[in-house]
Amino acid sequence: MHVTPRIVEGWNPLGERPAANDDDVFELLTAAVFQARFRPAVVRVRWPGIRHAFAGFHLATVATWPDERLAALMDAEGMIRNEKKIRATLRNARDLQARSRQCGGALAYVHAFGGDEEALVRDADTWAHYIGAPSIRWFVRALGDTRRR
Repeated sequence: MHVTPRIVEGWNPLGERPAANDDDVFELLTAAVFQARFRPAVVRVRWPGIRHAFAGFHLATVATWPDERLAALMDAEGMIRNEKKIRATLRNARDLQARSRQCGGALAYVHAFGGDEEALVRDADTWAHYIGAPSIRWFVRALGDTRRR
């Protein structure tokens, strides 16, 4: 019997366009983290503040931030004050940056799975923090056409 993998509903901050660079991939991953066990409508309203607090999701910048930056991020205007989500975003930036360096970019990391969504979900599930497989599936689907380029 075939079981359809569970995927969560979510709001895509990129709209209809596919991820085009490392920062877009990081923004989608962060959106998946913040929407996990939260209503997407709440995240959408708060997104401008979250985006500002995380330096516009500039992966190379956020990946250098230590966990000690957590207190300042918790106090940022518009931030969803969930320590686990914020800490996960800092750690995910470092882990995604490591994969970006290994593969020549975050999109190259995504492309390395040759369009096999479940393989990418399984791999991301080994390193992405504070996010489960259903939210990772949303992230993978939100990446859009980048998997087929």
